[in-house]
Amino acid sequence: MAGRLAAVSVALLLALVAVYFQQPFNDFLNRRPTVVDSARGITYIGRRSASVEHFQNIFYAEEPTGKRRFAPPVSIKHAKGSVIDATRSGAWCPQGIGDILPFTSRVTNISENCLSLRIARPKGTQKNAKLPVVVWLHGGGHTLGSGSDILYEPDGLVEQASTDGAPLIYVAINYRLGLFGFATSRELIERKETNAGLRDQRAALEWVRDNIESFGGDPNRVTAIGQSVGSSDIGLQLLAFGGAEGAPFQQAVMMSAGPGVNFNSYPDMVANNTATVAKQVGCVKDDDDQGPQTLRCLRDIPFEVLTNFSVAASRAARPPFGEGFFYPTIDHDFLQDRPSQLMRAGKFAKGIPIIASWVTNEGAWYVPSSTSTDEEVLGSFGLWLPNLSDDTKQKLLELYPLEDFVHMVRVDYDGPISPQWHRAAQMSRDVWFTCTGLEFTWLYLRYGPGDPSQVRLYEFNQTMYIPVWEAMGVPMWRVAHLSDIPYLFDNHHLHGNTDNSEPQIALAQDFSKTIIEFVNNANPGESTNGAGLWQPAYSTATSGQNWFDEVSIQLFGGPYGSDVVTISKDGDKDAKTDAEKAVYWEKLFSRCEFISGEQMRAEAGV
Repeated sequence: MAGRLAAVSVALLLALVAVYFQQPFNDFLNRRPTVVDSARGITYIGRRSASVEHFQNIFYAEEPTGKRRFAPPVSIKHAKGSVIDATRSGAWCPQGIGDILPFTSRVTNISENCLSLRIARPKGTQKNAKLPVVVWLHGGGHTLGSGSDILYEPDGLVEQASTDGAPLIYVAINYRLGLFGFATSRELIERKETNAGLRDQRAALEWVRDNIESFGGDPNRVTAIGQSVGSSDIGLQLLAFGGAEGAPFQQAVMMSAGPGVNFNSYPDMVANNTATVAKQVGCVKDDDDQGPQTLRCLRDIPFEVLTNFSVAASRAARPPFGEGFFYPTIDHDFLQDRPSQLMRAGKFAKGIPIIASWVTNEGAWYVPSSTSTDEEVLGSFGLWLPNLSDDTKQKLLELYPLEDFVHMVRVDYDGPISPQWHRAAQMSRDVWFTCTGLEFTWLYLRYGPGDPSQVRLYEFNQTMYIPVWEAMGVPMWRVAHLSDIPYLFDNHHLHGNTDNSEPQIALAQDFSKTIIEFVNNANPGESTNGAGLWQPAYSTATSGQNWFDEVSIQLFGGPYGSDVVTISKDGDKDAKTDAEKAVYWEKLFSRCEFISGEQMRAEAGV
């Protein structure tokens, strides 16, 4: 009996010991990745998912509240010995709460204390690895989004790069949006406290330059990749301070847009929108909505109140998300003139290899489905470019004749969509995205002076979103804005009932590999089907040329596959392949030469 009691006692003791040591043992087996910045005495604790290590919610600037609201970011300085818990994502910058799209995150957690970034790297990366770095600038019209959105999950990209033997480190940044990021007024301009969102981006890129080596990155091999306004902002970073301070990155991929023909860059419209919100929250006294008293009041208003009023005002004026209500404007400091004027004066950071791009139906979701008249076609972008003359509007209608779009109507599939809708969508695509990419890259090469091998273009003609558009009742959107993002991230499990079939995954791998190659050696190499090299966009750019007469574009996906198409100004009759014929149908030479010409640029204020 005594022996049995002794045995039970031993068993209980062993069980208690096992329970006591189980958690530490599990923690040991699943040890969290740790980065030690020995120079600053800071330790970062991350988390691991499969073969990728994640470090999230790392602040690069102090909380921009009180007197720091609207002002340039203040670099954060942690005390020696600090341990940073980087295991979970943090707050998004102030914006509207709720759902955006079926394949994006639901916005639930917002705060002014949002100036953070996230880092992902291959498992086991050593401090001395010197890996190239990708820095992601998210889109969202300067009104919504975050580097932590599920659409931008970096695991696929990081894993693909490691599989290719070309590992990289990924960084995504948050920056201030809406009123908080782009408020402007006479007082703010005088104080040089404007374009805070752009200054946030630059501060984050400078944090990467100064800190990424501790994570195994090479601060001298940083590629900025941005989509939509993230792309446009990369261009503005190249134009910042008239190019006098260089760029905080060594390469760039500009997905959908450049800083050419974009929003009116004069500050009046945004200043009026800032004043509108100031009046709504009771901050305007004595009819002076531009002075120091109004600014002081706006800095004292609770951020929740300011967010609610500014989001409501922007969405009412620019439905559904409020894009184009607050955005970058000329402040004679960060942005010293209209972007197109700065480009033509050669006032930009030079020598940066660039890839610029657009997707085939880029303008689709900016056009109301009811569009059916000439006036409605022009009105589809009239809110953003209200000062276009009647002559300019008439010329645009002539450059996009209605008969060019009749063949695009699919009544049985799309419903009662007019060819006028397709006309407006193509016009919006070119005004906002295609012609801006062509204009920016052409001017970047011409006024660089640059090496033609440093500038490349692509058009993406495939999407995983077709089932989503069908469920939303907008099947006519086709290869719409955002379509190339999941292919870049090599995302095999996109949310929202998207098409994650094998052909889509194959193209994602091919496209991701191409960008990874560019990140590693500034050369995107062969096209995805091996048919030929991804050629520079322009063979030459002589100072006497007003516009290019030949351009090479890498096509990705679509019915004609992935290949390089080279078209010339007068070569449409010589088009041999279906891909060439399709690109000539876009009439890029005549349309973009006018859209980027002096008359429309001046009227648009770009």
